Amino acid sequence: MIFYFRSMKPALIALFILTVFAAPAQKTEQYFNYLWKPCYPTFARFYSLTEKTDSGWGRRDYFIHEKALQMVGLYEDSSCQIPNGSFYFFNAAGKLQSAGINRHGKKEGLWLSYHNNGMMSDSIFYADGNPSGTSFAWYENGYLHDSSVYNADGSGVEVSWFDNGNESQAGRFSAGRKMNGKWQFFHANGQVSSLETYQDGALLNKQYFNEDGSTLADTTNKDKLAEFKGGMSGWQHYLEKHLYFPDQYRFTNGDSAIVVVTGTIDETGKMTNVYVSTPFYPAFDKIALSIVSKSPLWSPAIRHNRKVKFTFSQAVSFVQESN
Repeated sequence: MIFYFRSMKPALIALFILTVFAAPAQKTEQYFNYLWKPCYPTFARFYSLTEKTDSGWGRRDYFIHEKALQMVGLYEDSSCQIPNGSFYFFNAAGKLQSAGINRHGKKEGLWLSYHNNGMMSDSIFYADGNPSGTSFAWYENGYLHDSSVYNADGSGVEVSWFDNGNESQAGRFSAGRKMNGKWQFFHANGQVSSLETYQDGALLNKQYFNEDGSTLADTTNKDKLAEFKGGMSGWQHYLEKHLYFPDQYRFTNGDSAIVVVTGTIDETGKMTNVYVSTPFYPAFDKIALSIVSKSPLWSPAIRHNRKVKFTFSQAVSFVQESN
């Protein structure tokens, strides 16, 4: 069944979008900035159109500059707070990012998600808003990321892997999706990094190991996010040093613009899988993408005494110098 759904084409799924809305009776237009906060049209990055239908309130969100659909879905209420129907999300290039159904504000049934390169990222079944049954996730290269099985109460089991195929972690959950019993965590080279015991989410004990398999006496929590040399101020300095304003363009409304770039710091500290998640204009997008892509090495993120991937989004600001 999983492979059947995985082979579905976005174009085929898009055919069902036509059935989402009935004839509109009322319309509401809204404009949002790159943070999805309401703003004046002059500064908007997204445009939203909400229409009253026989089935509820149908909403379409668009990337303004790309004139491309970002989301289409159905809500119970005019303020679009309670999703109730089919939903489809797209990136600025028009590729499907995720699709599924909400029932009275909760996810229901199969939800599919895709990486920016078009590869499937998740295949998850939901019941009353919670993962239920067997779920799978994949890396951008197609390797399996994790496989989990959940019961209705949130109890279950999970196994995950690194993108080189080596096991990353394995363990069980008690009701409420709380880590329970013995959990094993591994370094990317396949060696055990940590053995931990939980009781309904509470850590009882743990033992750390080096990448060569030797035991670590110090079990102090070393968890941290990925870090750039010099911290956030160092990262901002790097961005500002390499950022430039394309001189063939001038802003007529305002004096600045934001491009949001998303990237992943891998286990070696290298910036990978970089893409523009909120574009502005091709020339600006290209500059922002290049700068983040060429980032020097970071100190990798640490979880459970091993190096892990860390994904983040960076707002790159272009400021037009005044004459």
